[in-house]
Amino acid sequence: MNRIMNIVNFVRGIEPRMEMDLYTPVAEQIRVNKQYGIANTFLLQYDAMRRQDFRDLFLQERDENMELGVWFENCRELIERVGLPWRGREGYDWDWYVDVGFLEGYTPAEREAIVDEVFRLFKEIFGAYPQVVGSWVMDAHSMDYMCRKYDIKAFCICREQYAVDAYTLWGGYSNGGYYPSKNNMLCPAQSAENQIPAPVFRMLMPDPIYNYDGEAKGYGVCTLEPAWASGQNPEITDWYLDAYYNTPCLTHAHATTGQENSFGQELIGKGYPMQIEKLVALQEQGVVSLQKLGDTGTWYQQNFPMSAPTAQVALQDRRNEGRARIWYNCRNYRCGLYRKDDVLSFCDITKYDDRYPERYLEKPCEGWLATYDNLPLVDGRLWSTAEKPSILRLQKRVSDMRAREQNETTLCVCLDFEDGTAGTIVCSEQGITLENCGALYYSWGTPTEDTVLTFADNCLKGVRRDFAYSVPVDAQVEQQGESFLISPKNGKITLQLDFRK
Repeated sequence: MNRIMNIVNFVRGIEPRMEMDLYTPVAEQIRVNKQYGIANTFLLQYDAMRRQDFRDLFLQERDENMELGVWFENCRELIERVGLPWRGREGYDWDWYVDVGFLEGYTPAEREAIVDEVFRLFKEIFGAYPQVVGSWVMDAHSMDYMCRKYDIKAFCICREQYAVDAYTLWGGYSNGGYYPSKNNMLCPAQSAENQIPAPVFRMLMPDPIYNYDGEAKGYGVCTLEPAWASGQNPEITDWYLDAYYNTPCLTHAHATTGQENSFGQELIGKGYPMQIEKLVALQEQGVVSLQKLGDTGTWYQQNFPMSAPTAQVALQDRRNEGRARIWYNCRNYRCGLYRKDDVLSFCDITKYDDRYPERYLEKPCEGWLATYDNLPLVDGRLWSTAEKPSILRLQKRVSDMRAREQNETTLCVCLDFEDGTAGTIVCSEQGITLENCGALYYSWGTPTEDTVLTFADNCLKGVRRDFAYSVPVDAQVEQQGESFLISPKNGKITLQLDFRK
């Protein structure tokens, strides 16, 4: 089955920010999982593995349904154990600032030493090296090292978000697994030689409509995490599960749910059992398969030699505000189609090139915030103002929108327009083709300082952090001040997004 849910709970052993019972939430998650007999994954932080109560709990409760792996956040004991000074803030034996608490904050050689110590302890306790690893953010060097030395089957990292907590991940797969580039963990590889061989999956079930810009618009964190209000609401949970598992998805639909124990049992206990009950019912109906993260990684490796195209189709707005969003992801690009009432636009188009390097490939992150990105053409979240949006907008007004799988790698969006005509937008690994959709209005808004865009000779050209990229456009292009009118040739507009130059 290609509609998959991983239940992933991750376990910290210390919480310096407040008084917290870290043990009870984990014990209760285990109890619920055993009650329903479901496949599940627990990822243990180094400080949790050092606690005898957690060791005893997992050694006693581990069974064929429970997978154990590693969660990477650094603590004082770990860093000092490998002979490095602890740079955390006063009173913080675990610090969530990236330059201290995550692998990116250290040199590549130091990262390898930290990884080796964590894996050594895991094997000492549980008898074998872990096969799955998670962290909010993780660099490509560490991922590649873990795969080469320890044969990792799957990674999980944070959802798309901008400057939340201490991490920005912007421009990656919105959903589903991908093989990361050896140069940039957020970028899918285009070639086997540049590919890290274990797939990466995104946490923790972001809202396909509101995750993109909901925080900027005041909607707060838009995920199904059991500790949040959305993850405790049965009706909203049903909406998420329907949007993920009852819509076109191409090669696979994937999500994770679960929670770190430092939210406390009072919050986690409100949403976690309810979600598990619903997921078990869907599994019994044949709608979704509950899997261990490592089993999903193995399935992915057996079925996809390169990063697999995925889609997310959310046409019903849970807030009843007239919004819909469709995402398409493949190894060459991602794009987001956004509808508000009768206006349809591309809110996001991001190109992938596995030669584009992440910031921390060879040197440490030197600040509290880490940023991972790719090569944008449209960025409706970060480049837009009310007066000057970043947008690629259809000029014709839309009366209806549907989506279907043209084949396993291609999504077709079927449109009815208010003028009585119909058109299609086809997203494939080669690019985006609009047929009978009329002209497009294109404005790149106000790009961030690290990006410069130009449009000449029917080619959109960009430079981001001194890295050049381009996208040929098969259409008639007319500049109108700081924006462009893109008109079809023979009824079609095509953006060639598998073009590498």
